[in-house]
Amino acid sequence: MPTDYWSVERYRVAIVLGAGILVAYLSPYPWTVFILVLLGYIGWMLYKLHQLQHWLTNGQKPEEMPDSDGAWEQIAYLFNKAQQKNIERKRKQKEILMRFNHILSVLPDAAILLDAENHIEWANKAADKLLGIRNATDSGQRIENLLRNPDLHKLLKEDSSRKIIIPSPRSDNMSLRARLLPLQGGSRVLSVRDISEGIQLQKTRKAFIANASHELRTPLTVLMGYMELFENDPELPEYLLPHLQQSREQAMRMQQIISDMLALSRLESQEVTPLMGNKVDVPQLLSQAIQAISDTLAGDTHSIDAVIEPDLCVCGSEKDITSVITNLLANAIRHTPAGTCIKINWQSEDDGKACLSVEDNGPGIPEKHLPHLTERFYRVDEGRSRANGGTGLGLAIVKHVMQWHNGNLTITSQPGKTVFHACFPPERTLD
Repeated sequence: MPTDYWSVERYRVAIVLGAGILVAYLSPYPWTVFILVLLGYIGWMLYKLHQLQHWLTNGQKPEEMPDSDGAWEQIAYLFNKAQQKNIERKRKQKEILMRFNHILSVLPDAAILLDAENHIEWANKAADKLLGIRNATDSGQRIENLLRNPDLHKLLKEDSSRKIIIPSPRSDNMSLRARLLPLQGGSRVLSVRDISEGIQLQKTRKAFIANASHELRTPLTVLMGYMELFENDPELPEYLLPHLQQSREQAMRMQQIISDMLALSRLESQEVTPLMGNKVDVPQLLSQAIQAISDTLAGDTHSIDAVIEPDLCVCGSEKDITSVITNLLANAIRHTPAGTCIKINWQSEDDGKACLSVEDNGPGIPEKHLPHLTERFYRVDEGRSRANGGTGLGLAIVKHVMQWHNGNLTITSQPGKTVFHACFPPERTLD
């Protein structure tokens, strides 16, 4: 206990004082002798302090720890104990760091630690395999000097966490997806993943859909032609006419599914967003779509009210924005009962976005279905959706078109009010 150590010190001081007084009493020069005794005690204390200082500055080796008692023993012991704890802590930290480095080194994704000036501080083994960057030889160099890719340089300047796709300097057949992950102090980690297999699968899927669609379209066109001939045949028995009409409707529906699948496949495989300079006259597209819907699907069953800002245009793909409009309008009409009022609103918002909202006063959509509405072939009411001629791909197409234009689609619903809200970002808005 600390009190035991200090009792030794008090005992030592008492002996020194007592001996000094006794010797001074017997000496003809008491004060001189007494001062010499005190100086001797102070010198001994300084010697012990020197031993401690020498031990601390020479690595605090346990076998060289000063041999003493009292408070000096406790001080040396506490220093030695703190040193052992520090050594153990460093050992554990080293083990953790080695384990962490081992984990990072075996990861298939490249990880490159960059400082605030884009100098390479560390890189794992995958960085050599994917990018040709070696930790041993390239550490300290600027990554722009080793990887000369404009998209990567732009990403480093933007300090953004967005993902980009770049070719590998190791192989022309390898495609990489890179992103920056911020750390404290301005450091960042460049994470790079090999997505060659995924891109190849995507190309294979796209080719399969295109080939299958082509092979299906020809027989469907032939079947529909024969069905029309049979329908117009005056000798056709009357009881067969409904069946032929239903068959032709299903064939037309199959053709629409094929077209939607091709459109969705194209949207999913596109990597570059539409050009900003391509002006799309959305008010005109809305007017044409509303007129076409009113003459066909809506007919006498639905009423349509539209509020359209006449000069509000956007930059993007006219073909894809048209599909957004037609799919949202057709969806609102197909999945609401007769007598429903459809409200269409195309206006700019306070934050600069250009938003298209399609609202209906139908029965609404249960909340559990809302997160899944933009999934492929998802149907709230399977039988009713098929009866209304929907393909189950319309909202998936809308979602991908909006994402491709850097926008978003939100859906809210409650009994008596369902709103589909598609917004384009301010940078695509033209007044």
